[in-house]
Amino acid sequence: MKNKNIVKYLLMVAAVFVISLAVSNRAYAKANYTVTPSKLAAEAKRIHKTFYNEYVKDYVGLNSYLERMQKSGGGTLTIKKGTYRITNSIYVPSNVTIVFEDGVVFKKIMTTGKSDFKATTAMWQLCPRDKSKKSSSVGKYNGTKNVVFQAEGKVTFDMNGVTGVAIIAAHNKNIEISGITFKGMNGNHYIEVNGSKKVYIHDCTFNKAKKSTLNKYYMKEAINIDLADKTTGGLSATWVKQDKTPCKNVKIENNVFNGTNRGVGSHKYSQNRKGKNIYHQKIVIKNNVFKNLYDNGVFVLNWKNTIITDNTFTNIGNTNTKTYSSGCHAISGGGLVKITITGNVFQKIARSPVYFIQQRNVGGGSQYSKVRVQITEKETEAMLENTAIDCGDDINPNYAGYEILYFRNNSTKSRENGVGINLGTGRIYYGLPKK
Repeated sequence: MKNKNIVKYLLMVAAVFVISLAVSNRAYAKANYTVTPSKLAAEAKRIHKTFYNEYVKDYVGLNSYLERMQKSGGGTLTIKKGTYRITNSIYVPSNVTIVFEDGVVFKKIMTTGKSDFKATTAMWQLCPRDKSKKSSSVGKYNGTKNVVFQAEGKVTFDMNGVTGVAIIAAHNKNIEISGITFKGMNGNHYIEVNGSKKVYIHDCTFNKAKKSTLNKYYMKEAINIDLADKTTGGLSATWVKQDKTPCKNVKIENNVFNGTNRGVGSHKYSQNRKGKNIYHQKIVIKNNVFKNLYDNGVFVLNWKNTIITDNTFTNIGNTNTKTYSSGCHAISGGGLVKITITGNVFQKIARSPVYFIQQRNVGGGSQYSKVRVQITEKETEAMLENTAIDCGDDINPNYAGYEILYFRNNSTKSRENGVGINLGTGRIYYGLPKK
C-alpha cells in the first residue's frame, strides 16, 4: 500500500512538471512578425486610435510589435520595403532579430503633429520599453542582450540632419549590426556603444556629416566607444545607470566611413574613485575604409588590448583648420596599453598618420588625471608593417619626418620622450634627434 502511494505521488509530481513546462514554453515561445508601412499604420490605429496620426504611426506600431516580442521571449521582426518616419525612440528588448529587407529607409523626423507630445532625438534604443522611463534602471551588462540588426540589400538609416543618435547600445551584451547605410549625421554619433560587451558592427557604410557642423562637432565619432559617467557628461538617457561600465570585446570590421567628423573612437575617458584608469578592452578595428574625414580616422582613449589592422585611411584632416596637435591623423589619442597597429595603408593624411601623446579631458571630466601612452618596443617594431603614401608631418616642424610619432615616459612632448618611425627607411628612433 505504501509503495502504491509513493508511485501515485511521483506520477502526480511528474504531471505537474510537464504541465508547468508546457505553460512555460507557451509563455516564452518566440514570436515572428512581418510588417509594412500600412500594417504599422493599422496597428497604431488599433491600439491608439485617438493618438494616431501620420507622423507617429511608425513609432507606435513598431514599439507595439516589439513589446509583444518582449512578452513572448523574443523572435524575428521582418521589415518590408518602404520609408518609415520615426519621431520617437523605438525600444528593443532581448533576443530579437530585426531583418530589414531591400529598400527599407528609416528617416528621423522631429514633427509629431501634437503640441503636447515632443519628438526625441534617438531613433533606436536597445532597452526594453518598460525600463526606458525608469531612472538608472539598467547597469553593468544587464540590459538588452542577443540582438541582431540585419540588412538585406540596400537599407538606409537617415538621421536627416537631426542632432541625435541612430542606435544607442548601452549596458548590452551580444549585439550585431550589419549591412546598414547611415546618413544625415549632425553633431552626434550614428552608433553609441556604451558600457557594452560582445558587439560586432560590420559591412555598414557611414556617410558624411552635415558640412556646417564639422568644425563645431569635430570630436564626434560615427561609432562612439564610451561609458556612462556623470562626471564626463556622456550618455544621459534616463534608463542608463552612470556606473562607469567599460566596453569589452567590440569588433568593427569591413565598414566604410566616408565624410564623417571621425570614424571610430572615444572623446572622453574615466577613472575610478582611487584615480585608476578605466579601460575599454579588446577593441578590434579591421579591414575598414576611412576616407574624406574631417578630424581623425580612429581616436584611441583609455583602450587596452587594441588591434587596428588591415584598414585603409585616405584624405584625413585636410580640410580641418584646428591647431590642436592630436587632430588630422589617421590614428590618434592617448591613454593606451597594449596596442597592435599593422597592415594599414595611409594615404594623403594631413599630419603624421599615427600620433599618440598625453591626453586630458576637455570640459566634463577634466578633473581626472592626465592619461599617458604605454607602447612596448615590440609593439613599436610591429608598426613598421604599415604603408604611408603622400602624408604630412607633425604640426610642429621640429618633429617632422615621422609617419608614426608617439611620446612615452610621462608622455609630454619632448625629444627625449619621442619615438619616431620613418616607414620609408624602416628606421625607429627612441629619442628624437635634433633637426
